[in-house]
Amino acid sequence: MRILLIHPNYHSGGAEIAGHWPPAWAPYLAGALKTNGFTDIKFIDAMTEDTSKEDLAKIIADYQPDLVGATSITPSIYAAEEALKVAKQINPKIVTMLGGVHATFMYQQVLSEAPWVDVIVRGEGEEIVVELARAVASGNWPANRSEIKGLAYTEGSNGESKIVATAAAPTVKDLDAISPDWGILDWNLYRYIPMNTRVAIPNMARGCPFTCSFCSQWKFWRDYRVRDPKKVVDEIQELVEKYQVGFFILADEEPTINRKKFIQFCEELIARGLNKKVQWGINTR
Repeated sequence: MRILLIHPNYHSGGAEIAGHWPPAWAPYLAGALKTNGFTDIKFIDAMTEDTSKEDLAKIIADYQPDLVGATSITPSIYAAEEALKVAKQINPKIVTMLGGVHATFMYQQVLSEAPWVDVIVRGEGEEIVVELARAVASGNWPANRSEIKGLAYTEGSNGESKIVATAAAPTVKDLDAISPDWGILDWNLYRYIPMNTRVAIPNMARGCPFTCSFCSQWKFWRDYRVRDPKKVVDEIQELVEKYQVGFFILADEEPTINRKKFIQFCEELIARGLNKKVQWGINTR
């Protein structure tokens, strides 16, 4: 089975001033899929490569995927919907899935305004997408979709349709079991301009223990989980030595909350000599 992942062609101008940022969601999702036997995966970073609809249509027609997925934040939702519309126009049999923060919380609106989206993955996607891929590969999609947790989709037709949300899937408890496939990215595209070097955005933790009313992160990730610092450094070592990354930013909301593990992380970087090979940054408070 062929799976195509698309980072939608949306441009804000602000973040892009500093460089082109690798979409970390794709390696983490691809890694989970490949670990579970789905190895024929292609990724298109339509944002970084400024891929037109015409070029996207040609890529989809040539690749002939069975499952096409895109991510969405609120500013990129229309670009994400349009990317999946292109897939449906190429082949109506393609199963189109949409994930990300916006689709998770606004699934009713998205499914109403973009009927060509077959399914929305709600919340963190690694385990949910694997179950979805299994259903498609086995020919049990859409018959068994109601049995998969963490989905939303439209059921019925001819004016009798309704939007269905299955029970929420549990969060990924063993983050260290996820082996991201960083090789799915074209690393020539991603540079941090102030340092003129390749940049990566790995994570050490997911979620946040706080419940700030202005922030969606604690609602999206739901619980706070911290990875084994040595596993995180394994990942960074691979990024530095295999993909020549010279600067990384931890994607964590607040990586210093768990003081003990953050110190272990720093010490492990030093023990491996990575402090002399890569620079890095965080956002915290």
